[in-house]
Parts: sequence; C-alpha cells; structure tokens
Amino acid sequence: MFNKTGRIAPEERVRQDPPSRFTLKQQQDRAADELVGLCRGMLSDGVVSAMEAQFLKDWIERNAIHANAFPFDIVYRQLQSALADGVFDEHEEQDLLSTLVNLVGGEQRDFAHASPSLASALPLCQPTPAIHFAGSVFVVTGTFAFGNRRQVIDALESRQASAASSVSKKVNFLVIGEIGSQAWRHSSYGRKIEAAVELREAGVPLRIVSEPHWREALASTS
Repeated sequence: MFNKTGRIAPEERVRQDPPSRFTLKQQQDRAADELVGLCRGMLSDGVVSAMEAQFLKDWIERNAIHANAFPFDIVYRQLQSALADGVFDEHEEQDLLSTLVNLVGGEQRDFAHASPSLASALPLCQPTPAIHFAGSVFVVTGTFAFGNRRQVIDALESRQASAASSVSKKVNFLVIGEIGSQAWRHSSYGRKIEAAVELREAGVPLRIVSEPHWREALASTS
C-alpha cells in the first residue's frame, strides 16, 4: 500500500473512489481529531510501547486516503522508520514521543513570559531558519504571548516587514503563536498551518516558525 518514502502508492489512490473535495476535507478533519486523541492517550503515561507504535502505524494505514496529508504523513514516516527493523529501541521511542508531543501541543509553561504553550510544534521548520524582517511578508496565527494582533503587526511594520491575512506563495514566514488551541484543526489557526505546509512541500520557500523564535529575532533588531 505504501512505497519506500512512506507515501501511499499511486495505484492505491486510483483504486479508491475519491469523495468530493468538501467531503474529503470533513473526513480528514475527523481522522485528524482521532489521530490526536490516540496520541494523547499514548502520551498519558509518558511511554510509547512497541505495541502502541505498531497500532498507530496500522491505524494510519487503515486510513490510507489521508496518509499523505499533514499531520498524518509526518507521524507515519516516523513510525515507519522506527519499526522498519522490527526493533523499537529507547532512542526510537524518545524520537516518537517528541513527534507526538509536538503534534498534540504540550502543557509546558514558558516561565519567562508566564504563558502556557499549547501550540502544535510539528510543522516548524528544522533547523530553525534565520528571520529577516525588512521586505519580508509575514502571516501570524494563533494567540501570541507577545501581545494582541495589532501589537504583533506594529512590531513587524516597525521593522519594515508587512503582514498578510492569508497564506500564499508571496508569504515568507508563518509565525505560530505559542498559546494555541488544542482544537487547532478546526480553526483558522490550523487551516493556515495546513496551507503553509502544503506550499512548503510543493517547493515554496515559506518558513514556519514559533513565536519564541520570532521574539528572539525581534529582540535582536530592536
């Protein structure tokens, strides 16, 4: 069903009867909710067993119609790599734990800014890219510990950057506010992330960064 890159095989896509675009998006949203729920359950004890990892891999394969879409594709590639040799070692478990925590959003607290960090970190660019303000176009999404939307935009414009309301090929940076919604999939927050990931995978040089990294870049230019 899947090829060596972790993508669903083209012939399998042809065999499936594709639903309408609207229906497919609804199905993908429900499947994403279920994926996040499964991951939260696995993370409840701070351990992911080989059996749990195999179950999650099998679940994604049973939902193959969504497997090439974010965030299913990232989780599946991680699982495929971890289970390829039949041995699920400690390092593979820790890597998978990190991926799942990044997907669901953590309950960690940023003590420097006294704000809970609930945002999904899974789509962030790695390694962390340099942020250039002058002449760059930014889209901001989520709730920012830095301040309200007007304050965020003012900070960008004071550094000769501009803010767009939606993701497009003209956008250079998507900044994800660190106080995200755990139901991010059903909000404009999640849709902007999804659109940015799709453009990035298509080769558009759009960088997705976190608010803390953005704040560091702001501080270095003030």
